[in-house]
Amino acid sequence: MAKFNKILVPLDGSNNSIRGLDKAIEIAKGSSSEITGFYVFHLPLAAGIKYTQKMKDDAQTKAIKAIGPAMKRAQKAGALFKYKTGGGHTGSEIIKFAQRGKYGMIVIGARGMGGAKEAFLGSTSNYVMHKAKIPVLVVK
Repeated sequence: MAKFNKILVPLDGSNNSIRGLDKAIEIAKGSSSEITGFYVFHLPLAAGIKYTQKMKDDAQTKAIKAIGPAMKRAQKAGALFKYKTGGGHTGSEIIKFAQRGKYGMIVIGARGMGGAKEAFLGSTSNYVMHKAKIPVLVVK
């Protein structure tokens, strides 16, 4: 298998995103690959909606719930792990972050904790698969 120095793993706290992390750990095992867990804050869609302090606090709480267990899991497995957060449309933020960070691969769990349509269709992983210019592994 090809070696990837930097692996991006989108995290949302779902079991599927943790399965993606587990697969990234497996890929990185025995190498110096670095795994970055990436959480995307959902920002208001409509123009003119102010991002309130309560919304920021709620988003931060969700990020901690998604990243904390992932970090512990990666560290327990002996993987090099760091995390970052972003805000906006989940799929496009993952793509932009992967490009800026020069990641070699994205490992994403199918069907995360997005809206009902996303949970049913797995649209974030589908979006990432079709828009990424690097290898994407979708883990079910």
